[in-house]
Amino acid sequence: MLRIALTRSSRAMSSTSPPAVSESDTSVRKIGKALETYLKNSQQHVAMMEKHRADFETGRRHLAKMMSLDIHELDQAAIDRAIQYLFPSGLTDPKARPVMRPPDEILPKFQRFTFDEEGKPEGTRFFTLNPKIYGLLSEIGVKTQSVMKFYDEHVGSRSVNRSDLETANLSGSQWITADKMKKKLSEKFSNELYGQVIIAFEHLASLPGSAIEQKFLSEFREPMTASTDSKLFGLAIPNVQTCAETNRRYAEVTTHCKDTRAVVKVTDAGKGKFSIDGLQLHDFRHLQSREILLAPFIISQTLGKFDVTATTDCISNSLPEAPNREPLKRTGGMSALPRAVRHGTALCIAALHPESIEPLRLSGLLTLDPRKNERSKVNQPGARAKWIWKRR
Repeated sequence: MLRIALTRSSRAMSSTSPPAVSESDTSVRKIGKALETYLKNSQQHVAMMEKHRADFETGRRHLAKMMSLDIHELDQAAIDRAIQYLFPSGLTDPKARPVMRPPDEILPKFQRFTFDEEGKPEGTRFFTLNPKIYGLLSEIGVKTQSVMKFYDEHVGSRSVNRSDLETANLSGSQWITADKMKKKLSEKFSNELYGQVIIAFEHLASLPGSAIEQKFLSEFREPMTASTDSKLFGLAIPNVQTCAETNRRYAEVTTHCKDTRAVVKVTDAGKGKFSIDGLQLHDFRHLQSREILLAPFIISQTLGKFDVTATTDCISNSLPEAPNREPLKRTGGMSALPRAVRHGTALCIAALHPESIEPLRLSGLLTLDPRKNERSKVNQPGARAKWIWKRR
């Protein structure tokens, strides 16, 4: 009987359901998983940095031996000179040239957090996995509330400057790109979060009274002309000036195409007039030349809004001639002259009309053409042409 009772009791105990897991245990497990992931990434980053530092020191010693220098004399300036000497490059973009720098300056920095004695992070945004971008969103929300409160309190008051009750001035600038914001915050985030930040910024800038947060908004904006410097090859977009006599805006730039140099001046609030060495648009008899000159205005949709004044000359005329030789008067070709004027016109339009920078850049009109006429070779009929070979 005793055995039967013990057997039944054991079966009853085994058939009971396991204890339910509370919500607090689940949250603790999630917190522990986040901390475990953070510690694992931190250890991997430390190991990677140690490996790259060792590789940098090894390369530094080899470089000192190659340049016959003492390892203690090889500082960063000497390393840059040695790399420039060993790897000469004709690339125009500095980011594309070879460099040798410590890994702490090149590799992205790992975001570290502070923990208390119990091992809990001090910042509550640690568990969002994007603490800085969410912190920026919170800061934008706080400033939005403060701007609305400021406007409601001083909308009819004379004690505040009227310019403070206006919207922020964002003309001539644009929001920084997602890559630049990631670099500024030293944090990776998705495009959806970047879009939410831009929407929050736009809402803050559209509020009346947002001029009091002009400095905060300017930290995340960049001039339109400055954002295209790294994308352009050749000349940069010129600065806009104002004529003291006519009070009209204008931009002036000097450019070239092949052997033709052109000084182009584009004036705002014009009627679409052309004056190229005293010639107007209808004086160019070739249809190709007219199409080349009108291309920047058609792409930027500013036809008839600017006046163009240009003077051209031949670069070879300024070169010294051989003694006892009559100087030759050279002129630019039928396509080189309008192409040089077109490049200068496109740069000036981009300065006067910033909204047309991207269409002009995508069409290639802001890019300098560095090609030159190849010289003729000795005993050859042309630069590349060869005489026909005959057996007899």
